[in-house]
Amino acid sequence: MGGTEIYHEKLNRLENVIYGKEPDRVPITAMMSLFHARYAGYTAKDIYFDYAKNHDAAVKTAKDFDFDSLLILNGLEGTNMSLTFMKNAPELASGARFILATYHAILNDVYTKWPGSELDDNAHPQFLGKEIMKQDEYDQFIANPADFLNRVALPRTCSALRDPSSPEANAAMLKFGAEIGKAGAAQGALIGELGRMGIPTFPTAWSYAPLDVMSDFLRDIKNIVLDMYRKPDYVKRSADALVPLLTESAKLTGNVPPEVKKALGTNIVECFFPLHLNEYLNPKMYDEFYWPSLKAVLLEVIKMGQTPYILFEGRHDAHLETLLELPKGKVVGVFDKTDPRKVREILDDQIILVSGPPNSLLIGSNPQKIDDYMKSMLDDCKSGGMMIYPGVDGGISGDARPENVQALIQAVKKYGAY
Repeated sequence: MGGTEIYHEKLNRLENVIYGKEPDRVPITAMMSLFHARYAGYTAKDIYFDYAKNHDAAVKTAKDFDFDSLLILNGLEGTNMSLTFMKNAPELASGARFILATYHAILNDVYTKWPGSELDDNAHPQFLGKEIMKQDEYDQFIANPADFLNRVALPRTCSALRDPSSPEANAAMLKFGAEIGKAGAAQGALIGELGRMGIPTFPTAWSYAPLDVMSDFLRDIKNIVLDMYRKPDYVKRSADALVPLLTESAKLTGNVPPEVKKALGTNIVECFFPLHLNEYLNPKMYDEFYWPSLKAVLLEVIKMGQTPYILFEGRHDAHLETLLELPKGKVVGVFDKTDPRKVREILDDQIILVSGPPNSLLIGSNPQKIDDYMKSMLDDCKSGGMMIYPGVDGGISGDARPENVQALIQAVKKYGAY
């Protein structure tokens, strides 16, 4: 088959799962940030700072590994930046969703460290939590979250912007806007090339769990947990205050032009939610502080016609039953450490299940063990709609063995047929 036929075959496979129909087999949805670099012989520094090298590495990997979809994620969490620009510079909001190494070089944000900059050339980039908002600033934040992010948080977050309206800050913002344009063009070129190779990409909107915005970007995890005891009402009100902003984020970034949908061949828009604080909270605290505001955003996103694509990072075992409160079959759930069999036991086909082998297997195992692992998982879990996500705990690691990734693909083709 040619690229067009392969594209439609894979797109149909993915769409059938999301629409609750039975595909020919379980699809493989791969995400990576370093595996393609090392497979193609590049350093981490090469692909994070050079869009052309990242493109070459991704294309080589796509040619050699038969994934049904492939996401190259070269950024670290940056929803705070996207929310900051959403009202006054909406054209920048989507491109600012992740902090890239090239953005960091311009803005000097306090959250991230990068290979070839603060880290070794082959290191994995790092996200570091920081206390940006002080405990006595809750009232100011709750009154106007967007204004607080712009006027208070942004200068504290990026040292290049610490003196707003200065020549240095103005120059940094100009360079940042230009770099967002370059990164967007590079991403568009890669999506186009993958499409010609037969690999589809869904349009993607961006949102976030409200309390994760507070813990990841403003108060830091340890402080937000302490605040739940010291200032519980303020924590709840801050999360509630973010619901309209995060709903608007999904609406803005998911407003895909008809010509783009036509080019990609799909009406599906996935809305990405990474959950971080969930593993730290017992069921009582999760139900009281975390879930109400997240549920409110998810329901609005579903009403828009988007499909929430949620990374349930860490162990989500204690909170699975809350997902029964969402409309059936409208959410894609990637479970990092929760056994997919337990997800099936409690939720059945309530959500579209995404799971796969952890990176410890892809790194330290062998093809036969991968085959055995995938047979057992698919036999137990594929009924009811499922996708396989290799390296389920963060995407395929840069240290994963290529022969193990190939074994996974062959195992899904062997055991994932319906």
